[in-house]
Amino acid sequence: MYLGLRLVARPLMLAVTLSAGAAFLVNVEPAQAAPMAVAPYTLGTFKGTAPSGLTAPDDIAVSADGADLWVGYGNGAATDGSMGSSNVVEYNIATGEVMQNITIPVPGHIDGLKIDPATGEVWTNINEDANPKVVIINPKNGKATTFTVSSSLITGGLDDLVFSGNDSAFVTASSQAPGTTPVIVEISVKEKKKNGSLTVTSVLPQSPANVWNVVTNKAETGDTIGDPDSMTLDPAGELVLNDRSSDSLFIVRNPSATNPVLRVPLALASTPDVPLEVDDTVFTISPTTHESSTAGTLFITDTTANVIYTLTKPYFPSNEVYSAANVLNEVGLVDLNSGLFVPVASGFMGVHGLAFSPITVAIP
Repeated sequence: MYLGLRLVARPLMLAVTLSAGAAFLVNVEPAQAAPMAVAPYTLGTFKGTAPSGLTAPDDIAVSADGADLWVGYGNGAATDGSMGSSNVVEYNIATGEVMQNITIPVPGHIDGLKIDPATGEVWTNINEDANPKVVIINPKNGKATTFTVSSSLITGGLDDLVFSGNDSAFVTASSQAPGTTPVIVEISVKEKKKNGSLTVTSVLPQSPANVWNVVTNKAETGDTIGDPDSMTLDPAGELVLNDRSSDSLFIVRNPSATNPVLRVPLALASTPDVPLEVDDTVFTISPTTHESSTAGTLFITDTTANVIYTLTKPYFPSNEVYSAANVLNEVGLVDLNSGLFVPVASGFMGVHGLAFSPITVAIP
């Protein structure tokens, strides 16, 4: 049972004596305790290590065949493209070997990485606050091609993205000017190579006219998506967007559906009256193929610790949902009916990206 207790390590005071006999006190910060998981989960460390000079792993994706892990390293680059550069590294999951280390050819911070299931191309969004670019990597040779986003709909940057089954990429539009600019836009994948600029269309406004609250089972108005961040697809093919300003998940359906926009307010299960901010959310399906399985591995990036972790257990029900609570530095199981978050792994330094890699175990 999670009791909501938190232990805080305090610095030790050691007396250091000089040769002359004088002594003075110095602070010795204790080592960061390793994160831990609760039963039946097992938390491990991914075999792969970052190439020299690369730091701050964030968004991650698993190849369609489950063999490779692609990781975006922000390297402390500015989120508006004013300084620094990012890298994308391809690892062999079985061995941890670095297969490719690709430097993003434009300045700025990588924040959004997904694999096009139709082509295997690796799409990355650069700069979530200003001067956004989309860089598409050919996985066979590592060639990175840069595309601009020329649209009055984009006043800020680009964050996460997902691919749907209709040749579209849906992208989070972040740091938008308040008003009528959207928080989700659509890019036609077929149109991307006609020129160096991507055409976008609006999908979800900052203030949806009608929202259905899943937890209260009531309609509500006046919702504003002020800090859109990560995005994923649920098993039904619906967009699931994380909004950190409202501590909520917004679920976006077909516009003709009943209740096309849903909101799930999030809270820690031990303190359900306190809203919970999360940074990333995934379902127990492949982020690339969207195939599900009851066995597999959940990959977790700790941006501050520069470590990639693995979370496993004997059985993953196919409808489970996991989120990374970036303020609490915990990974937890989310109930989308109640919005309650139950921690399953705690003690991270800067938890951010999640990706589930299924392993086929079904009877053929």
